[in-house]
Amino acid sequence: MDPQTRARILVWSDYVCPYCYFVERELDRIREQHGEKVIIEYYPFELRPEPVPTLEPQGEYLLTTWTRSVYPMGKHYGMPIRLPSVQPRSSLAFQMSEYARTLESYHKVHLALFHAFFVEDRNIGDLSVLLEIGENLGLDVAELEHHLTAGTYRAEVDLQRKKGLARQVTGVPALFLEPVEPGAFPASGTVGGNTGWLERRLTQVVQ
Repeated sequence: MDPQTRARILVWSDYVCPYCYFVERELDRIREQHGEKVIIEYYPFELRPEPVPTLEPQGEYLLTTWTRSVYPMGKHYGMPIRLPSVQPRSSLAFQMSEYARTLESYHKVHLALFHAFFVEDRNIGDLSVLLEIGENLGLDVAELEHHLTAGTYRAEVDLQRKKGLARQVTGVPALFLEPVEPGAFPASGTVGGNTGWLERRLTQVVQ
């Protein structure tokens, strides 16, 4: 860790949540503004793990939410997005990103999964799709397939979700700000993509 680092932002998110996709733009701005003074750590939080039913792709809830909220936000951020034709489980995608974390390739896989789902309308719950994404990113496809079929990182994904629940995370994105040095400033957090509070707090604690 860089000795300049003063704060950690912990992010629980889900690859099937459009607001988690949008919050990446806000986090990029924080990276640009604060540099090495802040580190951002991502953790998986599947909104609808088995056996919870997934949403109907063309159901009234999604159609209404996207029309009223998601598409206007995409326009605001200038980020391409379209309502996916499938609503997959995200556990397997999370396992892929956990594998990538061990290779120090987490962030590029993280962003690629969002892009595949919300821009390319690809089923990120499908093994073959994930392997193709991995190949395009230069990952060892045979090794990736081994870990995904063996469930090597499934327990880690489940554990991080439980840690989110212990922090009262019930929706995503969920953002928490903590000091690197214990007690340097009070920790805080919230659910939702509004990062205004986070940017104001960072200005106070990392200077």
